[in-house]
Amino acid sequence: MQPLLVLGTHNFAPEVFDLVSDLPRFRIEGFVENVDRERTNSAIEGLPVYWIDDVAELAATHQAICALGTTTRSRLVAAAAQAGFAFATVVHPTARVSTRSSIGEGTLISAGAVVATRARIGAHVIVNRGALIGHDTEIEDFATVGPGANIAGLCRIRTQAYVATGAVVIDRIEVGAGAVVAAGAVVVKDVAARAQVMGVPARVVREDVDPR
Repeated sequence: MQPLLVLGTHNFAPEVFDLVSDLPRFRIEGFVENVDRERTNSAIEGLPVYWIDDVAELAATHQAICALGTTTRSRLVAAAAQAGFAFATVVHPTARVSTRSSIGEGTLISAGAVVATRARIGAHVIVNRGALIGHDTEIEDFATVGPGANIAGLCRIRTQAYVATGAVVIDRIEVGAGAVVAAGAVVVKDVAARAQVMGVPARVVREDVDPR
């Protein structure tokens, strides 16, 4: 079993712990915090919480997976990489991922998700519970696809984009870098970088949003 550290200590961290517990090849041995050192004083799921500056000695034996639901997880991932960690790719056994698709390091494919043929999923992407990724679609690094979201075929979801719970992106659409698609939105035309869209059909409600 590969020892694993979960990067992050907030609400999504126990969810990742639970998902990984269903994979016999991994064994989670702790969590890692990088903002509030006080959080290292409390255990999560009975396991220790380490401060990011104190974990480099574990990099030779442990891999890492990031459990920050926000696309700003790139900062914690960069700190772990600098400490020498390699990153696990986690695919829950109830997910269906085409053997003709590719998944980058550090990516999490959650329970019930479906990744269709010839899709390309980048590094440190979260494809959450029950999300659907269509054929020939590309999801770039650090993007997040929320529970139940449905991204059709031949789409491109750019780096650090956030597609929230239950959103629908029709085929051949591009969602720009850092853009936010609100829960339940139906996207029928391209979304500019760092735009926030919502509604049916989705419309721009804000521009120049910070990464979610």
